Amino acid sequence: MKKAIALLSGGFDSLLAVRIMQKQGFEVIGLNVITPFCDTSAAAQEAAEMLGIECRYVKTDDSYLELVRHPRYGYGKGVNPCLDCHLYMIRRAKELMEELDADIVVTGEVIGQRPMSQQRHHLEMLDYHSGIQGRLIRPICGKLLPPTEAELTGIVDREQLYALSGRARTPLHQLGTELGIEKIKTSMAGCVLTEISFAPRVRDLIRHETDQTEAWEYEILRFGRHIRLDRETKVVLGRRESDCDFLSAKFRECCAERADVMYWEPESYMGPSVMLIGRIDGETMRFAQDMQVGYSKNAVPGNIQLHRYHKTEEWIEAFEPTEGFDIKKFKTL
Repeated sequence: MKKAIALLSGGFDSLLAVRIMQKQGFEVIGLNVITPFCDTSAAAQEAAEMLGIECRYVKTDDSYLELVRHPRYGYGKGVNPCLDCHLYMIRRAKELMEELDADIVVTGEVIGQRPMSQQRHHLEMLDYHSGIQGRLIRPICGKLLPPTEAELTGIVDREQLYALSGRARTPLHQLGTELGIEKIKTSMAGCVLTEISFAPRVRDLIRHETDQTEAWEYEILRFGRHIRLDRETKVVLGRRESDCDFLSAKFRECCAERADVMYWEPESYMGPSVMLIGRIDGETMRFAQDMQVGYSKNAVPGNIQLHRYHKTEEWIEAFEPTEGFDIKKFKTL
């Protein structure tokens, strides 16, 4: 049986692309790429179950962060290197194609749908630089593109591809009805790199990177409040329980033995957890503790206890907030 590797985000277009190739007799294996800024694995899993296919999941490596820092093809309105990112994902699909001896790589791209990454010249550039020229298939808009080697040799039937383009969703939904595809129920958050309000956090981290900066520091950018104290030091405070859970897990997974990272949570009251990254001394700890109390509604002076974690040690200690401390003086990234 012919075999295809499909980039599967769980979005509607990726489902359409898979189903089109299934109708041509391909065994399709989905590939979901998880980045520090976008995790669509839950949506991809639901999509794979709906389509009746296997889906594999890979996390980005350090080379992905390098393209975020220095994108060859530039950013969009935020700090979104969409072309570089998509090229990275296609190359990961190429690796899986070679591993499984598959015939083609499939994507759900549509000409003209996204101005930053899905114009005709963008698709041609991705095809050229992917290293799989002639075997990269876009089933939804394939008839609008030059015939690929896979089509010319009969592996793919060009007549069963489609010629949709533009940003209108109605034709895609009509095609979905024709192919028996429904929208999945799992909500799928977009990539935060496209959000203009998120860009300052990424630029700040890039600007203050050191030799010790690791991937988890990019991962936590999506969670909580981030406040820069100085060139070396940043405070991260959870906004909600899910933020605190993520920060706690990352500390235990990645930072438990690092001298430049401390984590603590309130012991005697409800409030945000805190991660202090960089210079750990009396001054920075006091600032971070005052911030934590400032964002807590029920911290009572005289009865404030903190549960601290630093390197391999943990302990509980009392804290008395600084009188007149003004949380509003500190700008959140």
